[in-house]
Amino acid sequence: MNTILVTCATSTIGSRVVKNLKNAHVRVKAGVRNRAKGRKILRDVDVVELDFEKPASYLSALKGVEKVLLILPVIPNQVEITRSFTKAAKEQGVKKIVLLSGLGADIKSSSDILRWHGEKEKVVRKSGISYTILRPGNFMQNYIKGCYSEMCGNGKLTLPQGDAKINQVDADDIAQAASNVLTNFGHKDRIYNLTGYSYTNMEIVDLISNITGKKIEYEDISEDTARTKMKQCNIGEWMIEAMLGLQRACKEGLMEAYSMDLKDLTGKGPTTFAEFAIRHKTMFSS
Repeated sequence: MNTILVTCATSTIGSRVVKNLKNAHVRVKAGVRNRAKGRKILRDVDVVELDFEKPASYLSALKGVEKVLLILPVIPNQVEITRSFTKAAKEQGVKKIVLLSGLGADIKSSSDILRWHGEKEKVVRKSGISYTILRPGNFMQNYIKGCYSEMCGNGKLTLPQGDAKINQVDADDIAQAASNVLTNFGHKDRIYNLTGYSYTNMEIVDLISNITGKKIEYEDISEDTARTKMKQCNIGEWMIEAMLGLQRACKEGLMEAYSMDLKDLTGKGPTTFAEFAIRHKTMFSS
């Protein structure tokens, strides 16, 4: 039986993939930083310690593993961590790495986050291990629990993104694509853009308003104002600058794209934002 390690297993994508794999006739190892907390969230799987800041935890987590879904936390040293983790994976005989990257990944990007994604991809591609790289667009879930929800309050979404169209994809779709890649043959040394449809923030708030009956407005704010709001949310300085760089990339149109890859991997079209908002109507209405 194949053994698959999912890193950051309690994350938005990781937790969904673990749930999918439980019904896929594979052995799942769920890598988490804190096993006690992980066991409360993840049921009926082998929860193992995997703290990316503690390389000593890599070997036991990777023992007996054939495939890895590599999800990294958003931290400044994630490229160095990718390098040391893939080295350990190769030493342990891992046959395949599926890397969760991001749309717009580019080693030359002015955005720290997109540059880190590009550099992680390069590390994995040169690791000597068979790979598949997944580049999803912006998670729709960010609007209800995540970086965008921090900027949404009092009936107003405030972001420094202008009127740019930004690709939005449901985390459930991403997780299904990742699960299929992990459990099916093929996909060797491939890169897939996992995209949904692209929307302006004005279109998104109009959709939410129409579905919930709760009027929500969008305000394009300056980077300085966004920085102040994020500081009020107790977000760290380096994270603020990294997020602002990503918002800048969005405003410049670098996050608008469409690919058939998601449909090809899941067998169905991507979830629309209207479908997502209907499904989460209660959360948007609160």
